[in-house]
Amino acid sequence: MKVKVKFIGAFRDAAGVSETEVSGVKNIRGLFEALVKNFGENLKNEMFDKANNLLDWVFVSLNGKTVRLPEDLDRPLQNGDVIVIYPPLAGG
Repeated sequence: MKVKVKFIGAFRDAAGVSETEVSGVKNIRGLFEALVKNFGENLKNEMFDKANNLLDWVFVSLNGKTVRLPEDLDRPLQNGDVIVIYPPLAGG
């Protein structure tokens, strides 16, 4: 199984890429673990506090629909899913 991940804003800067594909993850929690393993401390520090709690300014969409965090960390992923990780968006 493979999913596509797109990074926006500070998450793109921390990962050093705008998108990637990840294989072998079953849910959003597993995806986050794989992303931290693949992209290291910069991404981890942007997403998690020192106690490994997900930070409040991490927003995620799955196939265009908002994912509630941390409630939906165990939401299953399917082959071909597209996940976007983004900071709060503001308009003016």
